[in-house]
Amino acid sequence: MAKQKFHKGDHVRVVKNLGPHMSHFSSDCEAVVIGSYKDQFGGSDTKSYTLFLKDQGEVSWYDEHQLILIQKKRLDLLKQWESALEADNEEKSDLDWIFSHGEDVLDNKYDASVSALGKCLGIGDMWGSRGEGIVYFCNSLYVLLLATPYLKKGDKKGWLNRCVRIKKIKADKLKELNEV
Repeated sequence: MAKQKFHKGDHVRVVKNLGPHMSHFSSDCEAVVIGSYKDQFGGSDTKSYTLFLKDQGEVSWYDEHQLILIQKKRLDLLKQWESALEADNEEKSDLDWIFSHGEDVLDNKYDASVSALGKCLGIGDMWGSRGEGIVYFCNSLYVLLLATPYLKKGDKKGWLNRCVRIKKIKADKLKELNEV
């Protein structure tokens, strides 16, 4: 049986070149190991890892050969990064902050901001019931398409009024469909 190279709390660096099949993943950054597939779900896979990327959060699955050990047993660093990310997400999910930084939100598409705008529309979980990336992508496009003119003008009140109208139309349509 293969020996596991990294363990929960190990501080690692993600290599620059992840290869073409992972070009959409973050690279050349610091992370802390959350665990291997085996650690989290059982089985025998000790070469695929979930990481907590600095300033980004948890991401799965990085391969063992894509990681370089910086220092073992840095759960303190993981806690520090989680707290910093939580504070950043709290700020970026505040509607006053979102509408006072509208262009920045549109340029960077912060998950916390997009999710907060989605909640205004009645979207509970941008990832859907099964955590699918394509669902998040579609919901984000929908939310940002609707929110763009309001974000550009910093018009929080206009956005909230639009959301009320959209939710009413949605409720009326659902009622109509249930009556058929």
